[in-house]
Amino acid sequence: MVDFTSLIIGIKYSRPQLADLWGYRSYNAISRGVVTPQGMNLIILFITKEKQESLTQYIDHIEHDRLFWEGEKKHGSDNRIIQRKDEIHVFYRDRHHSDFSYEGRAVLNTYLLMEDQPSKFTFTLIDRQESENDIVAEIESQYGGSKTEREAIIQSRIGQGFYRRRSIELWGRCSVTSFSKTNILIASHIKPWKYSDNVERINPYNSLLLVPTIDKLFDKGYIGFDSNGRIMLSERISDSEYQKINITKDLSLRSVPSETKDFLDYHSEYIFNMMED
Repeated sequence: MVDFTSLIIGIKYSRPQLADLWGYRSYNAISRGVVTPQGMNLIILFITKEKQESLTQYIDHIEHDRLFWEGEKKHGSDNRIIQRKDEIHVFYRDRHHSDFSYEGRAVLNTYLLMEDQPSKFTFTLIDRQESENDIVAEIESQYGGSKTEREAIIQSRIGQGFYRRRSIELWGRCSVTSFSKTNILIASHIKPWKYSDNVERINPYNSLLLVPTIDKLFDKGYIGFDSNGRIMLSERISDSEYQKINITKDLSLRSVPSETKDFLDYHSEYIFNMMED
């Protein structure tokens, strides 16, 4: 019987240890990346960030309390995951041939089902969930920069201060429409603030200056921009609905600084077109 009550979040366990704890004769019974114990509404994910070269190179990682995970190549567990009838537990390690850290329960956040490649999922790790207040407190207590830098990082989260000023200096007007009333425009993080490091949180190249409608669509992944600045429209909204708010395939960023391209790639990979749970 698979049971998690004796496991501790953040403690490392080997597969043989877990197999013995759960009553399996051999750890081979739990040697796959996705384990579904018979007769239980349970999915166990064993995730390795840096995999052996001979294995399929799924792109999986954890940032703060969010797990970014690519599903199985043959899509065996996709439907079970999106139906949300199973409890999901996560074991994670940075490198192969090392023990797994128990990360606790995962709740589906967004997904993008694919046919010719692994589907993409994001989960919230609810047993290690961090609030924005927690992150701000961590910045205040641990960040080694000056008081001014700490305040700049914190203020960037609430749309004020140094980060917003630098975004306005970089873009001047809306990054898409050229609308010039900066008191209306929103300095929007391309790579979300919560998943950025402290340098990225106040980096103006990790920003777009946007009118509110475009900002909200971008934030929720309904639109994105490729590395050349061309707009990408999610299939989650119909063309007729986009037209009602003057969002067309002809829109693009007015320019794309070279320093911004990696941030746009991140948004395209992990935010754009992901289905909300």
